[in-house]
Amino acid sequence: MEILTEGVMPAIPEPVDAECSPANIGLSVDVGTTTVAVSAWSIGMRKQLATVAQKNVQIKYGYDVIRRISFAARPPVTGSAETVESGPSALHYSIITQLEKMFGQVLLAASTRLPRGMNPVVSSIVITGNTTMLSFVCAVPVSGLAAAPFTPASLFDFTATWGEVRSGTACVHSENLDKPTTEMLKIFNASVINSETPVYFPPCIGAFIGADTVCAMLSAGFPVPGALSDLLPWESPLTAPRLLADVGTNSEIALYIPDSKDYAGRILCTSAAAGPAFEAANISCGMSAVEGAIDRVAYEDGKLICRVIGGGNAKGICGSGLVSAIATLYENKFLDKSGVMIKKYAMLGDGSRCIEFTPAVYISQQDVRNLQLAKSAVRTGLQYMLEKTPSLPVFCIAGAFGTKLPLKSAIKIGLLPEELEKRTVHLGNAALAGATALLFSPILRKKCTELAKKSYQVNLAAVPEFQMKFLNSIDF
Repeated sequence: MEILTEGVMPAIPEPVDAECSPANIGLSVDVGTTTVAVSAWSIGMRKQLATVAQKNVQIKYGYDVIRRISFAARPPVTGSAETVESGPSALHYSIITQLEKMFGQVLLAASTRLPRGMNPVVSSIVITGNTTMLSFVCAVPVSGLAAAPFTPASLFDFTATWGEVRSGTACVHSENLDKPTTEMLKIFNASVINSETPVYFPPCIGAFIGADTVCAMLSAGFPVPGALSDLLPWESPLTAPRLLADVGTNSEIALYIPDSKDYAGRILCTSAAAGPAFEAANISCGMSAVEGAIDRVAYEDGKLICRVIGGGNAKGICGSGLVSAIATLYENKFLDKSGVMIKKYAMLGDGSRCIEFTPAVYISQQDVRNLQLAKSAVRTGLQYMLEKTPSLPVFCIAGAFGTKLPLKSAIKIGLLPEELEKRTVHLGNAALAGATALLFSPILRKKCTELAKKSYQVNLAAVPEFQMKFLNSIDF
């Protein structure tokens, strides 16, 4: 699976420690709802040595955070030949076991990049992610995230040892867990990480605005709002607003409004529950952006022309390909403004309509609807932020989907406002890049704390007329 691991690193104020051994390693980790990425860096050389990335194994408990929060309420299942562990234990130990394996893989790869005779020794770890994912990593209860007023048990911003994290005792909010399975204990006993290794968890802002967004703010160059005297020595004041969006299953959006003579600067944050359509997870022929996936669709000489990753036969369609396909279909009147298929469609076995791209790949009428709902959620969030900004912002788009998103197609279907096209900057995996910077900089850790404290979270569902704006954004 292709997972984006490269991102724009923020400036690091501290000088490089010339006396630090090249084998002194820091690990930055981005635990996403869908994917997990681990990057190994030489602290002394301030150089990336290796990166590994995988699907989050927790997907088997639910594709999105809502389903996993629901699974976390499951008690231990007994009465059969084998006792099945409770929801909290299953979610915690599954991600910890995955991280243990990934740490081993990334350190093995990193060792080949070190001077001969040197073995990597991990001295620090930074783990970022959304509030729910960090709760699972630290065995923090998520029951408060299941219903309004959506109160997280912890907003993190603390350091624990790897041994405490692994055992589910990282903080005072951690809950009691079942014992690890025999297989897990074998993995833990063979760990490549010393149990005393410090692990830093950056701060979250709220229930659905997590540490990954705060780390992305670092990557996007957000200053801490306030008087100009609060700027750090290497920072310059921002005169134009800055809008950040990490578009995915749960799309986080943040807006920095600079200081003016009338009011102090501020940061507004919100999240848009787009669902898995952008990951192509609830799409008939959806797949990840790997070899065999259609990632672009054009219409030439009366035919739909598909570009396939790797150049071979199409096996499915990825998220960016879905956006490109639907934009092409709408532009060439295969779909009407409401998204209904009106030209050259076939019928599926259940009587619903579909349009074929190849004998193996098609999109259904329901696929179009799923994308419309996802794009409407994101567009409504972006539009809300644009209404709050005093001038047109610089638009920073982060994440794997956003980086590969065809902008003109996204504008054509109404996912992104047209006025942002020429003001867009791609940040890549901004969450992982921000987390990496925290390996090197205590000053940036303090900045993260201040960014989180001075960010105001907006619940879009509570905004008057939100529902009407959402419905009005569904059509193309």
